[in-house]
Amino acid sequence: MGAREFIWALIALVALYVGFQFLRLGRRRAAAPTITAPPPAAEAAPPAEAMVPAEIRARVDDVEAELGAERDRTELELQQLRRDVAQLRAEQEALRRDHQRLSDQLDQLGDSVATVQAGQHVSPQYGEAVMLARRGLESEAIAERCGISVAEAALVRSLAGTGDGDAQRGGTHGE
Repeated sequence: MGAREFIWALIALVALYVGFQFLRLGRRRAAAPTITAPPPAAEAAPPAEAMVPAEIRARVDDVEAELGAERDRTELELQQLRRDVAQLRAEQEALRRDHQRLSDQLDQLGDSVATVQAGQHVSPQYGEAVMLARRGLESEAIAERCGISVAEAALVRSLAGTGDGDAQRGGTHGE
């Protein structure tokens, strides 16, 4: 039996099943009772509350009271959680500010250490020139204060890592 025959057999089975369901539906409709008119108002059933025993009514009231109390507890817990979240956010922001402040201080300390290390690796004759270069003074100002040539001051600036480009341009401004 090939795939084609299998598919046709499957279609036939589905068709038989659908036909069977239609037959069952037709029998149910034939056996369904007819709906009669509602009883007159004088013979109406008593209200639903009158039919419920007092025990059950009391139990329902107890359950409703428990649900109300549970709702109140849940609302209080939700308010407490909201306060906790607000407090945690404030603490997080304070920690973020502290982190930024400490990071800035660490950067300053790193710069200070680099200046000290640079001064240790430089001849004592040029120590003051390196400090002035680290502070950002121009080559001419360094040369004037330290009594060295402008070319030497430009070299000190470039070695200190704050070169102003004098050494790259090859310009010397006199000695």
